[in-house]
Amino acid sequence: MAKKKYQKRNSTARQVRTAVIVVAVIVAVWWFIGHAKELGFKRVESGAPASNVDVEALMEVNAPEGLRQQIVAYEGYTASFNADLRIPNYVVYELTRFETQGAEPRHDKFMCDTDVEGCPTTDDYKGSGYDRGHMAPAADMKWSKKAMQESFFLTNICPQNHSLNSGGWKRLEEKVRLWADRDSAVIVVSGPIVQGHINRLESGVAVPTGFFKVLLAPFATPKRIHLQERRRTKGD
Repeated sequence: MAKKKYQKRNSTARQVRTAVIVVAVIVAVWWFIGHAKELGFKRVESGAPASNVDVEALMEVNAPEGLRQQIVAYEGYTASFNADLRIPNYVVYELTRFETQGAEPRHDKFMCDTDVEGCPTTDDYKGSGYDRGHMAPAADMKWSKKAMQESFFLTNICPQNHSLNSGGWKRLEEKVRLWADRDSAVIVVSGPIVQGHINRLESGVAVPTGFFKVLLAPFATPKRIHLQERRRTKGD
C-alpha cells in the first residue's frame, strides 16, 4: 500500500478520440458494482465507529485471476501496472484533509519507472494526439516533494483526450479534494476501462475507452461512497 506520512494519432487513434471518449465514471460505476466482489474491494460496515476503520484494508484491491499486474507502492499511491497494456489497471490511495492543504509545486516532468516492466517512456506518447492523463492527480500529492515527483511516473498515466483531461476529469479531481476536506479523508480507486478491441498508440500503449473513479469516505457519518457521472459534450 502507499505510504502515508501520518504513518503511513494515426487515423485509428483519431477516430477513437473523436468517437467514444465518455468520461466513463458512470460506466465505471456499473463496472465497479459488477466487479466489486470479484475485485475484492473491502469495506467497513456503515455502522462501525470511525475508530474501527482499517484504512489499509479498505485500500486492498484483489485483481481478477489472470489479470497481468505488477504492484508498485509509491510514496503517495499504489499502482497496479499492466505490462501488456502498458498502462495501470488501477491506482489506489488515501487523500486526507491535511494533504489537500499541501504547497509543493507541480513537478511537470514525466518519467519512465525503469524498475517496472513495460513502463512507457516519454517518447511513447510523442505525436500521439493524446494527453498524458494522471490516474492519481499531481494536485493530490502537494503534501510531499517525493509524492509529487512520483505522480509523474508513467505507471500512473494513460492516454487521455485533451478535452477530457482538462475538462470533466479535472473538475472531478477538484471535487475529490473538496470531498476529502469535507469528510476528513477519502479513499480513491481510479483507472482506465479497456473493453473490446484494444486500440493502441504506435508505441503499443493501450488507449482506454473510458475511465473510472470510485471514492469511499470511511470517516464520514454516515459513511459515503461518491459516484460521479460525467459525459463528454462538445468542447468538454
